[in-house]
Amino acid sequence: MNSGTWLQRLWWKTRDLYQELKPCRFSIGVAIVGLFVFTRVAQGVEVLRIVGEGLAAGSQWYALRVIFFFLALMLWAVCSWYACRVLLYFDFPNAPPPGARSKWEEANVPRLLGIAPIAIVALGFWTASLRHAHEDKTRYWLLGFAVLCVLLAILFYLFVAYRREIFGLDAIATVKHVHQLSRGTKLGVAISAFISVSLFIAFTIAPVVVAQKIGMGTILLLAASSWVVLGSFLVFLSARWQFPVISTLVVLAVIFSLWNDNHRIRTVPPHLVQRDSVIAAFEKWHTLVQKFPAPHPLYIVATEGGGIRAAYWTGIVLGGLQDTNPNFANHLFAISGVSGGSLGAVVFDALVAENDGGSYQANAHEILSRDFLSPALAVMLYPDLVQRFLPVPIAYFDRARALELAWEKAWQDRMGNDRFARSFVDLWPPDSQNWLPALFLNGTSVEKGNRVMTSNLRVTDSFFDVEDAAMKLGPPDEEATKVACHIPLSTAAHMSARFTYVSPAGRFPDGTYIVDGGYFENSGATTALEIVTRINEWCAFKHITDVDPKIIMISNNPRRPPIAPAKPGSQKIGPMLSEPETVHGHLLGEVMSPVKTLLNARDARGTFAQKAIAHQQRRIKAPDEAPPSNDQPESLSPDIFYFSLEDKDVPLPLGWMLSDAAAKSIRGQWNFDGIVVRNKTAADEINRTLPPPAP
Repeated sequence: MNSGTWLQRLWWKTRDLYQELKPCRFSIGVAIVGLFVFTRVAQGVEVLRIVGEGLAAGSQWYALRVIFFFLALMLWAVCSWYACRVLLYFDFPNAPPPGARSKWEEANVPRLLGIAPIAIVALGFWTASLRHAHEDKTRYWLLGFAVLCVLLAILFYLFVAYRREIFGLDAIATVKHVHQLSRGTKLGVAISAFISVSLFIAFTIAPVVVAQKIGMGTILLLAASSWVVLGSFLVFLSARWQFPVISTLVVLAVIFSLWNDNHRIRTVPPHLVQRDSVIAAFEKWHTLVQKFPAPHPLYIVATEGGGIRAAYWTGIVLGGLQDTNPNFANHLFAISGVSGGSLGAVVFDALVAENDGGSYQANAHEILSRDFLSPALAVMLYPDLVQRFLPVPIAYFDRARALELAWEKAWQDRMGNDRFARSFVDLWPPDSQNWLPALFLNGTSVEKGNRVMTSNLRVTDSFFDVEDAAMKLGPPDEEATKVACHIPLSTAAHMSARFTYVSPAGRFPDGTYIVDGGYFENSGATTALEIVTRINEWCAFKHITDVDPKIIMISNNPRRPPIAPAKPGSQKIGPMLSEPETVHGHLLGEVMSPVKTLLNARDARGTFAQKAIAHQQRRIKAPDEAPPSNDQPESLSPDIFYFSLEDKDVPLPLGWMLSDAAAKSIRGQWNFDGIVVRNKTAADEINRTLPPPAP
């Protein structure tokens, strides 16, 4: 008999091992996904960091959440082990004969899959601890949890290896039917199914309250347990019936996707609204600021995308400027936001409209430091996942709705009213005599790839190749001046922040879709450039000389160099990075190069738009100045103010949840000048241009 070469023997052994362990594929697959999430995904590492922070802060209430976290971890371990163990009991048709599996593989592979989740989380805790200072109390808790996980893994392995000796149980022979399984096995499967169904119901009925009480880490671990149990059950059906159950469900999900989309944009009852153009709004603003001494600085903010990091930083910057000088909002004409920057802009505008007398920055902190990720992912991993396999859409299963409800609850808890659940257009009552900054929330059209703008002002020819969200939401035959964005304030913010896959694409009544504005351009500077250009042209045409347009750029990417210092100097501007630049390897270069290019192009377009504003402002303010030579960089206009972040203490992740350490790091940079950032200088320069606050 030909024994084959060593390479052939290796292949035969690998093939046989695959066939033998095929029933355990969901336990293996979920473990691989968990390894990636908890060690390589910044938001996943942030989830584990928060587990350590709660106890480091001395919160007794948080100890209960940590206990539930480790109980959920052990549930995942038990499900991963037990699902594999039970499936290997069965003698399925056409499966390798029981004798083909080695006794070692049959006994130890389920045990190794049982300790895999615990080992993965241990590695995740260790990874999370690396970016904390040695004397940081959180670091000790994270390392302690990593050691605890190692001990739990050892104890778990010993328990499952010697459980029969401990409890005097008989070994289970290979079975052919479910009724041959032990009573304990059936009870374990029933309990796992009950937990999964209970979570599904809870996350459907009260996604925000339940998810935020449980916590993101526990939700991920519970979801992993549910996936292992449900997936293994489908594997059992496929093997028992000799029918591709899983493949059939995937095909049905693809077919149902033609008509079961449940991500329709939420609306509120419409009422009569008259929307102004940019110029009409400018004329109103110009009239209102006449009570202040000339010249009148007119500020336009461009705040870039970046999840909760962008939202929080935008709220801190704008809130800080307003706290420093209450006249700031009176001179802030418009905010162009993208993704999380739009959420921060909406929160700031709502706080200005509320005018409760408290600190704007403190209110923004309390509203935007909440856990928004838990409700979104809880619905995504349970009800919205089930929706993919249902033939009819169910609005309550929409994860976008859960995220918006979380924003509404954060506002309600802090401010005591439902303003964030009310209509977007209600922010600007027609009889108001106070100025409230206009909002331009930039989304991207799935069908055309151009901008879709959600604004209280009319999107006119001032903007190039832009679709008006109000026109897409309203009746098709309605006049542009009469239609408006009759959607909740939370939904308006989300129109710009639908970065898949946590947030799904939103569906308009006409069947078209909107996604995150960062797909087109992530800085918001393109829209800001169009606004300031239109105002400059109008001022020149009308000979208005008492208005001084200025731009505020809010960047939150700590790994990208700023456009320039807040106040330009004579030195040549070079790249200043919070982390050293690294050259990444070209893994699958021919395949990945187009993907990387498309992703990086959105940031490049934002940088281009930011520099275009700087060039335009310099040309308007100093038309007679000689242009710079080719070997000399063009200086930034003193009418451009740049706020940015650096990784000072901990990484600043994307997503919809910030750890306390990340939020503290961001707050600490508001009034800070460093090697990279010049935020204090920018804030001081802005304050000097504003009229002093009333005594």
